[in-house]
Amino acid sequence: MEDYYENYKKQLRLLLDRNRTLKYKYAIFKAVKPEDIVIDFGCGTGILGFFALQAGAQHVYAIEETSLIEYARKIAIQNKLEDKITFIHKSGIQITEQDIPEQVDVILSEPISNLLLEGNAWSTIEYLKKFLKPEGVILPTFGALLVVPVNAAPETFHDADVFIGGSNVYNIDFLDLPRTLLYISTLSQENWLARPQPLLEINLMRDKLSDNFRSSCKFEMQDSGQLVGLEFFFDVEIFENVMLSSKEPANYLSWAPLFAPAPFQPLISAGDQLRITVSSDMISTYRFNWTIDYELQSKFLPATDSWWKNKSAIPKLAQGVILSETGLIRLKKDDYFQYDCDNALEYEFTEMIPKALTCSEMCQIIEQSQKYNMTYDEIHANLVQLLHKLLKNALIQLPVPKERFLVTKVQSLIHIP
Repeated sequence: MEDYYENYKKQLRLLLDRNRTLKYKYAIFKAVKPEDIVIDFGCGTGILGFFALQAGAQHVYAIEETSLIEYARKIAIQNKLEDKITFIHKSGIQITEQDIPEQVDVILSEPISNLLLEGNAWSTIEYLKKFLKPEGVILPTFGALLVVPVNAAPETFHDADVFIGGSNVYNIDFLDLPRTLLYISTLSQENWLARPQPLLEINLMRDKLSDNFRSSCKFEMQDSGQLVGLEFFFDVEIFENVMLSSKEPANYLSWAPLFAPAPFQPLISAGDQLRITVSSDMISTYRFNWTIDYELQSKFLPATDSWWKNKSAIPKLAQGVILSETGLIRLKKDDYFQYDCDNALEYEFTEMIPKALTCSEMCQIIEQSQKYNMTYDEIHANLVQLLHKLLKNALIQLPVPKERFLVTKVQSLIHIP
């Protein structure tokens, strides 16, 4: 009984999501022709099958493995559609020619989760393809899972909804939270450190569908900042340019973009290279382990490295940055960011950057340690720390030869119930 009500609440949430449901209705009316035979896989309340009948379908085979199928059957009777729908209380992979004794024109399903893949729905659709006519269609037709590295302040997630891994994160420092959580993401494109890349792309008609995958994508960082994690969202084409996206401004009751904190959160610089590899392992229906591998090639070198002795490693002002009386200002479209120097040493250093600070000039500042009543090592540490702050805030650029990039590899595991 508990499973019935949980499934009922889930299906009701989907049903009341007008943005999602009306897009499906529009796509079905484009795809289904008069007299078509249709499979509605995972029918739930039966809404997609009812749309197919409204579009002119001759008959619908509605497949549902949960007890919710009895509710759908009652709706069909209430609407005098019971003669046009055959309800099959089985899982998709249990369907035989005795259940569906004819070839069908359309397979309808809604196998979409926040991470695109939904349980074992994809392999089941692959199994159901044997009932589809050669010229038949599957809805949705295409899906892509996109990922993008992001930068955000820790407090962004103090009051965020945890999608996986717990129920209460209020007033907890984000940096101390376990690394196996997924959050409902409220980030905007301003938080993106690079352009989103497709981690997974699926053409439901052409591709052999599987519930597990392993895929990689590579990013070139377009901005400096701190890599705090990854944002995942999907784009789905239901049929002929009728699109769903968990990142579109119109919120869905059913879906949202997700944020996965990185197990390490390094400072990065524009031009750094990041490769993300994700592999999934289904341990039971609707239960996955996701392994995320990070490989970062960064020119953001540690304070102990004597990179400034390399003649090509000359700090320069980033585009849109100017020197003010107290520090550096980065001009943005509708705003600006100002970094105020803390002391005379910092200001002397930043004043030289507009002229492209050379190695000898930086070494000269360090040699003048007595001027600031500091040791050579203290001067060096302060200047490197300042460089890191300026790079993090995208105020300077630091060209570094590729052979001097640092390569960092880490792995994160996410359990998805």
